[in-house]
Amino acid sequence: MKRMMSLLLAAAMCLSLAACGPKSKPSGSESVDFEQMTKKDKLTVVLSSEPVNLNPQTCNMLNGYITEFLIYDTLVQIDENGEIQPNLATEWEKIDDTHIRFKLRQDAYFSNGQQMTAEDVVYTIQRCCTMSATKSTYKYFDGENTKAEDEFTVVVALKQPFAAVYSFLAHAYSSVVCKSYIEEVGDEQAGLAPIGTGAYVLDNWTAGSSLLLKRNDKFWGEPGASDAIELKIIKEVANRAIELETGNTDIALDISANDASRIETASGLKMMAEPGYRTTFLGLNLSKEETANPKVREAMACALDLELVCEAVYEQYGKPADSIMAPTIAEYANVKGYTYDVERAKQLLAEAGYPNGITLTGRCQTNVDFKATAEIVQNMWKEAGINCEIQVLDKATYIERGKTDGGTNVTITSQTATTGNSYQAIGTTFSTASRNGIINSSDEELEKMISDAAAQYDDATRAEDYKKVQDHIVNNYYAIPIAFTDILTGMSNNVQGYVHSPANTPDLTYVCAYQ
Repeated sequence: MKRMMSLLLAAAMCLSLAACGPKSKPSGSESVDFEQMTKKDKLTVVLSSEPVNLNPQTCNMLNGYITEFLIYDTLVQIDENGEIQPNLATEWEKIDDTHIRFKLRQDAYFSNGQQMTAEDVVYTIQRCCTMSATKSTYKYFDGENTKAEDEFTVVVALKQPFAAVYSFLAHAYSSVVCKSYIEEVGDEQAGLAPIGTGAYVLDNWTAGSSLLLKRNDKFWGEPGASDAIELKIIKEVANRAIELETGNTDIALDISANDASRIETASGLKMMAEPGYRTTFLGLNLSKEETANPKVREAMACALDLELVCEAVYEQYGKPADSIMAPTIAEYANVKGYTYDVERAKQLLAEAGYPNGITLTGRCQTNVDFKATAEIVQNMWKEAGINCEIQVLDKATYIERGKTDGGTNVTITSQTATTGNSYQAIGTTFSTASRNGIINSSDEELEKMISDAAAQYDDATRAEDYKKVQDHIVNNYYAIPIAFTDILTGMSNNVQGYVHSPANTPDLTYVCAYQ
């Protein structure tokens, strides 16, 4: 009990632990009669960070995706049941395992008045295959052989069979851009003054503060629900909750577990706490001498009481992870084969050549949950003789540290498979092509296992293949899964139309607020 209390107190340095409330307030627990209310002209939403730009093939931020889904369209889209639906493509046919023919709608126009055609779609796919932010994700797409058959017909080519092809074409990365506009103004300007075919257009961007979008009256589809959408940027997690509680926003994304417990009981507000595609984990750098040793990695895993970590950091909004991909993803499998055992951890260190303990380096970003996790795991590891100094760094420094001297031994991070697809959950971070200092794998066997799984169109076979991949990663201790965490979103009871996004990239097109 004393040990548990000391670790919980360590976590309290980063977050204050609140009494656990109910899991979530049921939707509509406070009855609202929207017919007796007036719809607001503007929906206000608080984001946790500012997009670096709004150029789909150069922006790789969740909050960028949220904004891009309002401004741009993709060929297909994923509905709330996970089914692929038409969008800019009205129909499609599989020609063979590596070619799909898409018929495009002919009434979609970019907000500069130019008609969207097959030329723009081909240009977009080719950019996905070549731009630095996207090319590793689109490694199985064949941009060179993706062709326009006529003005409104495109054949998308693949380098190998790829079961996730439709999911990736629904990703914000695949948002169709205007070829002539980007060629005219360049990527930088296109990211600051985006031109898309979506339901909204960017009206104003006040750097560091907010983005204002207005409804696109020339949108080909059903008009957006709100005349305007303001996206406020509030990086401090506690201040996001305050903005909601004081009535200055309709919706606040990325609420902390501590604040969620309070919002759940607040009058006029509701919390949406639902499972996501996110897994928080410790990446163990295979290119560093110490963590290249499998016995050291196993010792690090055995020295952690994951149930205690989750209890301290995520309260009732997370559970100990038993795989590297979340249970919300179709091919998830429970593969964890080790248990908490400090004495075994000490024995493994001795067998690895570190009988007197080992010193490691680590890093994480300034996320409150990561900071709390760092405090706890450092204390747990000390009991086994593992001394790890985990630095809390701003995003730019964190990224640079991952590139310097091969990165650190340990990285606290999370992976959100925004497509809900197994390949995205695993394929990029654990690829031999990834050199961001998290895993730095050179395991060609794992690379082939991932490639084979990604190429399998048969559901049962693909699930079995991905189970083997998960087992290989987790039980070779390339990463230590920490938690499967809920997506926490606070909102006014007067919000209508909000649908939970397990990717944490909600579509705000048909969301509005009343007063």
